[in-house]
Amino acid sequence: MTEKTLIIAEKPSVAGDLVKILPGRFKKSRTHYEGDQFIVSFAIGHLVSICYPEEIDPRYQKWRLDDLPILPESFPLKVLDATKSQFNALQKLIRRQDVGTIVNACDAGREGELIFKYIISVVWNKSVAQKKMKRLWLQSMTDEAIKAGLTSLRNDTEMVPLEDTARCRSESDWLIGINATRALTAYKSRFGGFFKTPCGRVQTPTLSLLVKREQERQAFVPRPYQTLIGTFSSGDQDYTGKWFDPGFKKDQNDPDKRADRVWDPARAARIAEACNGQPAVAQDSTKETQQSAPQLYDLTSLQREANGRFGFSAQNTLSIAQSLYERHKVLTYPRTDSRYLPQDYQATTTSVVRAQQGWQYGPYAGIILEKKYIRANPRVFNSAKVTDHHAIIPTNRIPAGLSEAEAKIYRMVVQRFLAVFFPPARYLQARRVTVVAEESFATEGKILLDPGWKALYLEGATEKGDDILKPLPPDAAITCTGVEQIEAETKPPPRFSEATLLSAMENSGKLVDDEELAEAMKERGLGTPATRAAIIEKLLKDKYLVREGKELTPTGKAFELLALLEAMRIDVLASPEMTGEWEFKLNQILKGEFTRDQFMKEIRDLTRQITDRIKGYEDQRQRQPAPFSPVGGRIFFETPTAYEREDGTLVIRKILGGRVMTDAEIVALINGETIGPFSDFRSKKGKLFTASVRLVNDKVDFIFSDTTEGLDLETIKEQGSLGMSPVDGSPVYETPAGYLSESALENDDKKGLRISKIILGKAISPDDIRQLLEQGKTPLLKGFISKKRKPFDAYLLLDKRGKISFEFPPRRPRTPAKKD
Repeated sequence: MTEKTLIIAEKPSVAGDLVKILPGRFKKSRTHYEGDQFIVSFAIGHLVSICYPEEIDPRYQKWRLDDLPILPESFPLKVLDATKSQFNALQKLIRRQDVGTIVNACDAGREGELIFKYIISVVWNKSVAQKKMKRLWLQSMTDEAIKAGLTSLRNDTEMVPLEDTARCRSESDWLIGINATRALTAYKSRFGGFFKTPCGRVQTPTLSLLVKREQERQAFVPRPYQTLIGTFSSGDQDYTGKWFDPGFKKDQNDPDKRADRVWDPARAARIAEACNGQPAVAQDSTKETQQSAPQLYDLTSLQREANGRFGFSAQNTLSIAQSLYERHKVLTYPRTDSRYLPQDYQATTTSVVRAQQGWQYGPYAGIILEKKYIRANPRVFNSAKVTDHHAIIPTNRIPAGLSEAEAKIYRMVVQRFLAVFFPPARYLQARRVTVVAEESFATEGKILLDPGWKALYLEGATEKGDDILKPLPPDAAITCTGVEQIEAETKPPPRFSEATLLSAMENSGKLVDDEELAEAMKERGLGTPATRAAIIEKLLKDKYLVREGKELTPTGKAFELLALLEAMRIDVLASPEMTGEWEFKLNQILKGEFTRDQFMKEIRDLTRQITDRIKGYEDQRQRQPAPFSPVGGRIFFETPTAYEREDGTLVIRKILGGRVMTDAEIVALINGETIGPFSDFRSKKGKLFTASVRLVNDKVDFIFSDTTEGLDLETIKEQGSLGMSPVDGSPVYETPAGYLSESALENDDKKGLRISKIILGKAISPDDIRQLLEQGKTPLLKGFISKKRKPFDAYLLLDKRGKISFEFPPRRPRTPAKKD
């Protein structure tokens, strides 16, 4: 009987690629390929996973605090139902008597190792124990890379440390995630209903980043300031300059302070008045600067840029890159965290550049080869910076039949790959300082001298930017012809987009104080390049986040979770330090400086600590006086999620309709006031809605712009009419959440005029409505927010049918730049 080698790939497409390279003819079946020497089969991602608690023991079907923590001595594995037929086929192949060697050809990395070893664990028997195990480690799916990998298979013993880290990570995520989620869910469900509260090692610290940013935004108070733009004239040349303080020094305690901001309006007016019409002197200076090309892409940087340029989600970019790697074979392995190539990769790189001569950027590839730009540049070639996989680069195969999205991602990778070999872009930067009445104004410009690597991106176009300043004649007479005062205000930190969140996850080690842990997180950060997209998607699916345009906004559910973790003293779950510690110790396991048993003992101890604290909190039912208590002589207590009257007859949750309420708003509600309207309430599906809020019989009641039920119509009418409806001539009144005509108050759907107090995030005042009803047009209103989260200014128009529309102000004409 001829002994055969069984090769198991992670996906069917990879198995097909291996068959093309292996010697001999292969017969294809639904589950594998078979030849004289080799059998090639495949997993379909994960075929096996750790059992859920209820599959280990039926008593865990109910989520009870008393049953926690769940700490199995070993972790039973189960075959996933969706891919059971493929698993059964693999099991038969692995146990076949004529199979003497089994090769793990799953993706090179921790997850690929886990997929293979979980399969082997389930099918293990005496016959499997006698077979040889090998590892195929591929960085690329090109024919050359596969041939090289097949001739240098690794021994399975070399992979034991990687297997240990993979199992530790999987089992630890199970222990922490299952126990924390069940404990928090059991705690919250005690108030009635079932409120599943997912919680995990990576997703919760990621969520914490978003919640803390939103808290900063909510606490932010804008500060007004002015910038001054001076206009200067000298002969036939006019130019502008921005005022600045040449003696300014940065203030670490106040980052809003900058050299070109004036905080006192009176001072700004004095400067403008002192400079207007006065003679000035100017001094020019120039210097040449360089800008090197960005480094090659790892997955996270590719996802960030694709999100910024095209609005692609992280998950979408990963799927596209995976398709370009597996199906089209035009990119190398995409799930990498390295931005470097091995030092012995120069010959391979030259081959890839040569192949690119046949594609869109062929002329640039030709320049690289002609001028021998491929050198031992440590920003490109550095083996110490390559772990499992090198940076994402094109293969030597030219694509055909790409979709529009695939072409965009492929073009990005090719541009970056070729650009890193080109010399830096060179600029000439000019700066003019004009002094008038002892005040300084700066004018800056630059011109591109040599595009260098930017030639790939400009492709013959001119780079947008300032033109270089036209030199002034010696001793030129300069006059300040005016100073414009521009009012502005400081802005809160922006919400995260997927691009900025990916960057924050990648660099979360900077949030960790311990140097060793921070160093360990340099390699991975929160999650891995391959899992970050899935983490973001899970947070969206679990309704902890909503996606609005490019912004990711945490919901009230997210605030509530973080408040609970802090109150229960288990906020370690929301800290990147735990991930840092795990990665540090997993790296130690890889190096043989720590053991799997030691690691898992620590995780079990941490799991006990987390569940014990949740149980303890449940037993103590901690309450403390609310910061605003008493109200109207009644004592109120605070819990992590609500405020309760001492007798328990009134409970107001801190988060109403998905919105975090302030203490002042809670007090107003208790005092019987109707508050709002607020435009940032959210439905259970995460959709924004606008409403006012009040208490009715100690229950929270939402009032919408068209609400008439329960309103005190006499009081509303006593306040007086704002004008007459153009629809039917009936008077229009202000209600808690809107402006309604008398016919609307009487529930006339055909003739009733209804206008919300908030339109696209902009509050509409009674004075605005008065003018709208009288003239059919409001004053110019500033601060509307479009559906794409873009601010804009507009007039509101009202026609005779009661329809509201926008009229936009004319744009300022751009002043053409004067060229040298």
